[in-house]
Amino acid sequence: TLANGHTISAETAVVNCAGMWARQFGELCGVNIPNQAAEHYYLITDTLEGADKVDPNWPVVEDPSSYAYIRPEGSGLMVGLFEGKSAPWHVDNIPRNFSFGEIEPDWERMAPYVEKAMSRVPATLNCGVKKFFCGPESFTPDLGPIVGEAPELRSYFVAAGLNSIGILSAGGIGKLLAQWIVEGKSEMDVTGMNIDRFHPYQCTPDYRAARAEESLGLVYKCHY
Repeated sequence: TLANGHTISAETAVVNCAGMWARQFGELCGVNIPNQAAEHYYLITDTLEGADKVDPNWPVVEDPSSYAYIRPEGSGLMVGLFEGKSAPWHVDNIPRNFSFGEIEPDWERMAPYVEKAMSRVPATLNCGVKKFFCGPESFTPDLGPIVGEAPELRSYFVAAGLNSIGILSAGGIGKLLAQWIVEGKSEMDVTGMNIDRFHPYQCTPDYRAARAEESLGLVYKCHY
């Protein structure tokens, strides 16, 4: 039932795909969804010298040792960061009125990560900063997506916790979940993403905060 009194009915299933709000949305129905928002950063440089040579078709450079990726952005470069120790954001509750907003960047905390990432492409050190963006992104305790039918409530499905690769994952997750709903199971192995792997303690504030500090950095950590 909506705030205006209108009721929406679903004959087959309900899908919670509310992103970083998924945990709070699930709590309304007693469903355990332990994803947690954290500060997430990228920097856009001013125009680089010789910017006529900046080709938008250049590949993305990923540097796990610097927790960073670098790609063309307009006449400059974007330096994206997955710092080793992140800062959880609003562990209590995500504000209901927050949408596509920004967080004040923590320059002091992020400066060492920014400097190391930019040193991978020295030309970025000799130009200005057009934008240092910080916004919330949600992460799961084990960096696996949270997908499937909730064990607490039949016909309540979840597609959340995509750990900053939601656009890349959306097509496959959507197909998988649609097949699961319609046919009762998916043809794909969902062991590593099935929502039934989580326990209630993993939704406690202390646990979510502790894991979020680690999870973001593990996205780009060198694992070998």
